[in-house]
Amino acid sequence: MAEPARRTRGESAGLTREAIVAAAEVVAERSGVAKLSLRAVAAELGVSAPAIYNHVRDRDELLDAVADAFVFRKVLRRLPRAGEPLERVRVVARRLRKAGIEHPGLLSAIVGYIPEQVPSAQMDCAQLIVSDLLEAGAAPDRVILIYRAVVTLCIGDAIGVANYARPRAVSLDDRLERHLNADRYAVLHGYLRSAAQPEDPRTFDKQLDLVLHELMPSAAG
Repeated sequence: MAEPARRTRGESAGLTREAIVAAAEVVAERSGVAKLSLRAVAAELGVSAPAIYNHVRDRDELLDAVADAFVFRKVLRRLPRAGEPLERVRVVARRLRKAGIEHPGLLSAIVGYIPEQVPSAQMDCAQLIVSDLLEAGAAPDRVILIYRAVVTLCIGDAIGVANYARPRAVSLDDRLERHLNADRYAVLHGYLRSAAQPEDPRTFDKQLDLVLHELMPSAAG
């Protein structure tokens, strides 16, 4: 009878790549992406650092894996493949914004980052948006400009909403009153008085449609 194959240290610890990636996301959320390391993930899982290396080569591979799992789970999973191409762009944009509101540190850390691994959910997401913009009639020489404008809007709006929702000792209404009563902000006064709350998704939809109308007016109607 053949001897059973010896298990590696990672297998002996009951580790899987999925568990490591999940723990890495927890560390990144709690301490920030800059402090994400294999040692920190090992501490989170209660194992030795060498056990992690059986599943992840280095920090770069760990970051790629976290980003890949995050984008797939938050944006690409169960994404409708049928329908109008610009509506798919809107769906992806709404999901990116929502992911940024819930996990601002993670999303802002991976936007614009080109992963080492192939394929990757980040590149799948980018190709999906670009392909749909082209199908909707975007000029080939402008499609990357439109793509970047959409993604920038998603991230910027998500960060703004996350900051708006932070607990504060002084209410936002009181803070706003202080600024609006100052003569130096007279130009802003009327706009801020009538502005919709930033967390209202309808505000984001209007901004997204404005971007699409301005950059591809013949296709966004």
